[in-house]
Amino acid sequence: MLETFNSLLDDIARLYPSERIEPSRRRLRAVWYGHEKPDRLPFVFTGLPSEDTASAPAPTAEAEPAPPPGDDEVLRSQLEAIIARAQLADDYIPSLFPGIRQGLLATAYGAREVVTGGHTWVEPILRDPADVDALPRPDFSREGVAADFLETIRYWRAATGGRIPIQMPDMQGPLDLANNLWSTEGLLLAMQEAPAAVHKLLTMMTDDYIRYMYLVREAAEDDWVPIHCMPVVWLPPSQGVALSEDLLAVMSPRLYREFGVPYNQRIAEAYGGVVVHSCGSIEHNLSALAATPGLLGLNVSITETSLNAALNAIGSQRVLLAHHAALTCHDLPSLTPEQFIRTALPTFKAWHWRGIAMIVPLELTRQQAVGLAPLAAELAYL
Repeated sequence: MLETFNSLLDDIARLYPSERIEPSRRRLRAVWYGHEKPDRLPFVFTGLPSEDTASAPAPTAEAEPAPPPGDDEVLRSQLEAIIARAQLADDYIPSLFPGIRQGLLATAYGAREVVTGGHTWVEPILRDPADVDALPRPDFSREGVAADFLETIRYWRAATGGRIPIQMPDMQGPLDLANNLWSTEGLLLAMQEAPAAVHKLLTMMTDDYIRYMYLVREAAEDDWVPIHCMPVVWLPPSQGVALSEDLLAVMSPRLYREFGVPYNQRIAEAYGGVVVHSCGSIEHNLSALAATPGLLGLNVSITETSLNAALNAIGSQRVLLAHHAALTCHDLPSLTPEQFIRTALPTFKAWHWRGIAMIVPLELTRQQAVGLAPLAAELAYL
């Protein structure tokens, strides 16, 4: 199998030579650091559709489950997908993605994963504020799904000879980690009735997020991309780290300022900045989110959260990573990939240039997706 991997890696090196990826790296670096304008806005397709499939949303790396440690087929599949998507003339820089799983840290605390309808979720283990005191301090290098991810990353580094970077797995964030252990209803109720217990739990989740990310970076031998939203975008390793915070959609601004902002600030301090992803409509929390010290960027779907509202809130000092989805909220329009391109790129240019457009090839064939890249490039030039 190592011979197969080396052959695929040789193909990737041929298809993505430095003269192809360095201009993209310069564009992305310019947007992330904000010191100078790039020649054009960076844009990245989130995946390449199957050759003849246009009846369903195209799969993306973010939808893939975490592979079991040492699974050669998953690694080969990712390498082959990188080769296939070389047809797309976008700003993708090849990397491997370990996956997404709610139980990543939760299982190390003793939570049990359950599979329902093909979706893996975590059964909460906290029922009472006093339960927080009984939580163990896990050894993430040995326990739960966390240890499996580390083993996968180490195996991929060895199997590829360190020839390709590895994205961080979807780590969620302090609020979402606490939510997995306590349940949404239980956690939100406890914020009102037992705030001290919630703060104690969030402090633990923040400490362990920071601790585990160091383990991920070590397993990747410092050759990592510290962003997962989405795992097709490159972020300079020294610039920050990403987290998911889907509770933003259901929390009040008052609760978010107390139970969200301080803990994300700690992560930003540990890594030099933080990029926050949230699903759903978060317009009511944009001001509180924008007030987070160390906020580097925000990732939202502009069919769920208004593009103009997001840009207006975070201003020109932060990066907006925008995509679109099949789901819409609050009467925002559904967008085809072409409509997204014609909406997001001109708006980024009108507001400021610190934006990254992520094109989801919904309902497109492979040929149609490839054919949209020239339009995106044309509209992206500043």
